[in-house]
Amino acid sequence: MLFDYGGTLDGEGWHWFDRTLHLYRRAGCDVADDEIKRAFYRAEDAIADEARRARYRLRPLLERHVELQIDVLGDRARPFARAIVDGFCAISEQGWAQARASLSRLQGVVRLGIVSNYYGNLAVQLDEAGLSPLLDTVVESTTVGVAKPDPAIYRIAAERLGVDPAEAVMVGDNFDRDCRAAKRAGMRAIWIRRDGADPPQEGVADRVIAHLDEIEVEASR
Repeated sequence: MLFDYGGTLDGEGWHWFDRTLHLYRRAGCDVADDEIKRAFYRAEDAIADEARRARYRLRPLLERHVELQIDVLGDRARPFARAIVDGFCAISEQGWAQARASLSRLQGVVRLGIVSNYYGNLAVQLDEAGLSPLLDTVVESTTVGVAKPDPAIYRIAAERLGVDPAEAVMVGDNFDRDCRAAKRAGMRAIWIRRDGADPPQEGVADRVIAHLDEIEVEASR
């Protein structure tokens, strides 16, 4: 059984941008959604190499990410930076606790791995989260040189687990990268949704869940 990391194991079905936008709004920031989105993805592009070199843990990563967002948004957003970092870290830490509980119950029932598009510091954050001891493999895009939605990254993960892709299940919050792509690689797929969202397309995900602990029955079949 394979899992996405960001938006899945650090916050059940809560994509990083959606989480960030929620935190701006909760803090009282009235900058337009499209401006925040532009700033978020500009920061995503800018931080990638730096995060890998610095091996950022969670809080330093978020502090730098939000700093880069503020560089785009300007001083009008600066008063909200601390609230966004603190809120994001709190959500992630709660997600880690939920993931530890769920993966601990699955450990020994199925082999467990991660397939993630990440900056190159994923191992550091998995150690911080207490998830590393529960995993049999971690396939990070920066490390293997291929990224989701390329089905090749899923085949690499299956090979590392010593299974045929048809024997593997991918769990993730991104319908296209985690479900469609895994299906193209020959795997089954579980979509973890937030707030009761409907799947963008019926018949792609083999199962739709709201919480990681719903996977226990799937693993025992």
